[in-house]
Amino acid sequence: MKLSIPQEGLHSLLQSVTSAAQSQADTMAILRNALLDAADGFLTATCTNLELTLVARAQLIDIAAEGSVTVPAKLLQGVSASLRGGSNIELELDGNQLSVKCGRYSGTLETLPPEDFPRLDPGNDVDGVTMKSAVLAKMLSETHFAMAQSDPRYYLNGMLIEISEDGLRLVATDGHRLSCSETSECKGSGDSDPSKGIVPRNSINALRPLLAFSDDVELAIGDNQVRFSLGDRHMTSKLIEGRYPEYRRVIPERQEKPVVANRETLESALSRVALVARESRGVRDQRIPLVSVLVKENIVGISTEGGQGAQAQDEIEASYHGPEIKVGFNAIYLTDVLRSLQSDEVEIHVRDGNSSVLVCAPDGEAVQHIVMPMRL
Repeated sequence: MKLSIPQEGLHSLLQSVTSAAQSQADTMAILRNALLDAADGFLTATCTNLELTLVARAQLIDIAAEGSVTVPAKLLQGVSASLRGGSNIELELDGNQLSVKCGRYSGTLETLPPEDFPRLDPGNDVDGVTMKSAVLAKMLSETHFAMAQSDPRYYLNGMLIEISEDGLRLVATDGHRLSCSETSECKGSGDSDPSKGIVPRNSINALRPLLAFSDDVELAIGDNQVRFSLGDRHMTSKLIEGRYPEYRRVIPERQEKPVVANRETLESALSRVALVARESRGVRDQRIPLVSVLVKENIVGISTEGGQGAQAQDEIEASYHGPEIKVGFNAIYLTDVLRSLQSDEVEIHVRDGNSSVLVCAPDGEAVQHIVMPMRL
């Protein structure tokens, strides 16, 4: 293998795939490597951790000899990032070493045989749906933060993706909050049951930056894996086994008299009070910023009591004409929701101090956030 590639092309190529490469010393060495395939004027890079596989392709300036090799993924990425932009990088395989040359720089990397690189099962051939990448990126930004992390209920450590004749729906929950976003832009065939699967948290995090590489994305869900195709970028992920919670049952009804407030104003007030709330004494886990939210006639008040006598309160004007209600919240959960919404105003549907709360934009039902209350 002998080729020449622009520095920007190699760096972007590796940046798209190395999140799937393992970095721990106790893992299989081949899983720390990227598979490089040079053929037909293109260089294709593949990384996998056996659960997630990322593939990217870049055009070459010149290819003197086609071939394949595996090299330490993150090491080669670091080298390519350090080289001068606008320059060309030459890669040449000599025995079990890959030489890297760029201007006056030269170096060699140890390689492993490409035959040792895992060849993953492509899975069932399923029909996919195509949608705008920007739409999927927006939906992910509206929901990803609600996924659990390292929860023993393993099915919560990911996002439910569901394709039906009505459209695409994304759902994430950690048991304390739930976020749901849907669109009718892409629809299933309607000839069968909805296609759905739980995509692991790490795979969702790897997908988000890839969406910038193509205007359109093709999404296909099989029996045990999901595939995303974005031009020269591709991602395949195994699905989490298990049954996702019946999320529709926990979505509360909308109230006739919701609280309507300016989103940025509410977020700012909440963030200020949360600085003191992080030292709240009324919670077993001192890292949980507990705040009290009091809604009354045209006012939303936020308060907390911290350690060593610290306390804070703030209030903002809002549109509300209902009974006075006080609810306790984890400030982080509310802040995440407010930051994810893009509307100028926000609706808060609160029934009483003990029931879950629905937070959404005033002009639609495409995005819904549910936050469980905390005991004050």
